[in-house]
Amino acid sequence: EPLVLTMVDSTPEPFTYWFFASGVFDQFIEPSELKYTIQIVMLMVVYAYVLFQSSNLISEGSELLLLIPSLAGIVGSIVLPVLGAVPDGAIVLFSGFGPKDQVQEQLAVGVGALAGSTIMLLTIPWCLSIFAGRVSLDADGEGNYKRVRGEKDWVKLRPEDTFSLTRSGINVQPSVAKTGRLMIFTTISYVIIQGPAFALKCWQVADKDEKDKCVSEKEKYWALAGLLICVVLFVVYLVYQVFLARTPDDNPVAEAKQQKVRSQAISKNLMSLSGVFGMMTAGGEPPLLSGDHTPDGFKAVLKKFFTKYDKNGDKVIDRSELRLLMIDLHEPADSADKVMEEMDTDRSGTIDFNEFCVAMQQMVESQTKAAASGMEMSTRVETAPIAREEAGDDQDDEEEDVEVPEDLAKYSHKMQQLRILLRASWQMGLGTLLVLLFSDPMVGVLSEFGTRINVSPFYISFVLAPLASNASELIASYNYALKKTSKTITISFAALEGAACMNNTFCLAIFLALVYARNLLWEFSAETISILFVQAVMFLFSCKRTHRLLDGVLVVSLYPISLFLVAGLEKAGLN
Repeated sequence: EPLVLTMVDSTPEPFTYWFFASGVFDQFIEPSELKYTIQIVMLMVVYAYVLFQSSNLISEGSELLLLIPSLAGIVGSIVLPVLGAVPDGAIVLFSGFGPKDQVQEQLAVGVGALAGSTIMLLTIPWCLSIFAGRVSLDADGEGNYKRVRGEKDWVKLRPEDTFSLTRSGINVQPSVAKTGRLMIFTTISYVIIQGPAFALKCWQVADKDEKDKCVSEKEKYWALAGLLICVVLFVVYLVYQVFLARTPDDNPVAEAKQQKVRSQAISKNLMSLSGVFGMMTAGGEPPLLSGDHTPDGFKAVLKKFFTKYDKNGDKVIDRSELRLLMIDLHEPADSADKVMEEMDTDRSGTIDFNEFCVAMQQMVESQTKAAASGMEMSTRVETAPIAREEAGDDQDDEEEDVEVPEDLAKYSHKMQQLRILLRASWQMGLGTLLVLLFSDPMVGVLSEFGTRINVSPFYISFVLAPLASNASELIASYNYALKKTSKTITISFAALEGAACMNNTFCLAIFLALVYARNLLWEFSAETISILFVQAVMFLFSCKRTHRLLDGVLVVSLYPISLFLVAGLEKAGLN
């Protein structure tokens, strides 16, 4: 049962903590008791590694829920953004725990994690995405994404433009500017608390402690106002995400995550081809496929399965390989001859990838209609003249190396959904538990390390905390950009801006709640100005359609500039 611990300090009002177990945090090593600084460093590395792995568990578990049709909408729009901010939010939260005479200084760890996470995500991954996804640009700034007909040696990034600061770069879609406007709008909570913090003074009080207490009493109500605004903006952001979930064309981030999770589920032996069909036909929804072409998302999923059944790697499926497909679709293996005749439209004796896509498209459409009418689903396909996509567009034609999963035909669609739900539940549960357990010790270690080397805990947390809590976002954005398409670059940038929005609402709300509940001073003017400065500059960059390599250099320079800005403002006595 929860244990209520009342921390009595110099303030007349007690502050109450709720823990889920008594003495849990007493089991961790007290950093101040360690004799050597190297011991502090090793402990910090261990805690950072645990937080990094727990963040990955939360991310992977929540993304798996995208594979469950009934949950995909709410997961993509609400669960993913919230759980992605949990590690940073936990560090901020636990930085406000402890005796009143220590927590004011310890809170520097929390604001360092908040500022470092926001600024790092908007600068370093942004620059890396431009570098990884850059293509040659023409005089008008248009990217070289489409193959020129008849040009045999065409490449997206010409050798002479490889390291050109102005002739190489990327193009993004309008959704980056939309998310950028939302990001800058969510910074209003910083202004609500920072403005009064400049003006509120208690000149009539001579004693420093009494003056601090006087100022904190006045600031706490502005902190409450900022907290309420954060909550409102947080709800608005989630509602906006729900709206985007209903219009997937405007939400490339969620769409890309679904594609990625489906591919991972295939590779990790969680889903079979029949399971994917079950997802797409669940509830008798309208067909996902329309027109004469196979959509890119479905085609990407089919690529995984095509590689799975193409055992000899010759880029086609023969009769023996087709029998494996029939088993996966719960069809008799001896029906392969008839199905081969139906799928093999060019009568080559094998099924190439285009024929495979056409057949699977028609299969899903027929199953969807059968589900809507309550009829028994059939896996038979009837060939029809469907135009094939011509080569030479801006799609990524390279195959990925896929670990061939074991056959999952013995599992029904419902059983696969159950296995996915169970794995997602334990991954999210374990990840969240580890974050809650190790965030408080991590705060103590960062604070003690700063004391040992005589550096403010803010700078230690600013640099190191994001490496533990946000490394997965950095890696994901870089991997998206490597595909060198305008769409994947847009996904990368929009995801980074979305993470900043969560920091501006969810994490800042926790921080302001601590300031209000514990009657703390707002001594973070320099840090606030740095955060607002970087987000204002990045808003201007988000409005650009073309980002040159030079822009990436300017963006990454904001990271050290923000640190120097904080140091300069603090030296000038702003706080």
